[in-house]
Order: sequence, then structure tokens, then C-alpha cells
Amino acid sequence: MLIRQTYGVIIVFRELNNNLFLILQNNNAEGSWSFPKGHVEGNELPKETALRELREETEIIDVEFLDVPLIHEEYERNKKNGSIFLKRNDYFIGFVKNKNIKIQKEEVYTYKWATYQEAFDTFEYKSRKEVLKIARKHLEMC
Repeated sequence: MLIRQTYGVIIVFRELNNNLFLILQNNNAEGSWSFPKGHVEGNELPKETALRELREETEIIDVEFLDVPLIHEEYERNKKNGSIFLKRNDYFIGFVKNKNIKIQKEEVYTYKWATYQEAFDTFEYKSRKEVLKIARKHLEMC
């Protein structure tokens, strides 16, 4: 089975003791909501991939990473030709000091800064909701 690996960053902005999460709506046919992420290019390391994709999709360059294990997401997807592949997304958690971003119109339709509950209610996929739950647990410990 074909495996497609991506790396991304769960971006968090702390506002008055409340964590806001940056979530993006993809520009593809599904229009699903996710965290900034993308595929490895060349010999990039996971964090390099996550940072490059974050910069490309949002123009965010200043991120302070939380020292916790990567959060893993995995699910099967169907290609248009009927074949199935396994999608693996691994996420870092990173803090930003401001909410200023500029989205990449080619890949991102829109974005929003969401509370935990807003992000949870926005995500369509159970696996993405689980990623958010794990991120919240890590954030509660710091």
C-alpha cells in the first residue's frame, strides 16, 4: 500500500489564558479543515518540512516549539482511480506571538483562529479531532 507522509505544525496563540488554534480550509475539492502541513521535499528533516510548509501556507516564520513528541494521525484515503493509500500526518506544536498571517491562495481557501471547541466542532474527521485532543493535553501540562 502506498504511504503518503506529511509533517505539520499545530499553531497556538495564547490569548488571555485561552489557546487559539490556527486551522486552515484546504483549496481542494473536499475543502476539509486541517493544520498547516505538507510533504517532504528532497532531504528535509521533519521539522524542516513542517516549517517550510507553515511558511508557504501562512507566511509564519517565528515559531517556538513545545518540547513534546510528535502527534501522529493516520487514515486511509481513496484515489480517483480507486486505489487506496495510507495518509500519515505528524504534527509538532508551536506557539506564535501574533495572529498575523497571509494565506497561500493556491492551497488554502481560508483560515480561522479557533478555540479548542470551535476547532473540534469544525473538523470533519475523527482522526483530526483526536490530534486536537492530544495537543490540548500537552498544552495543559505546560
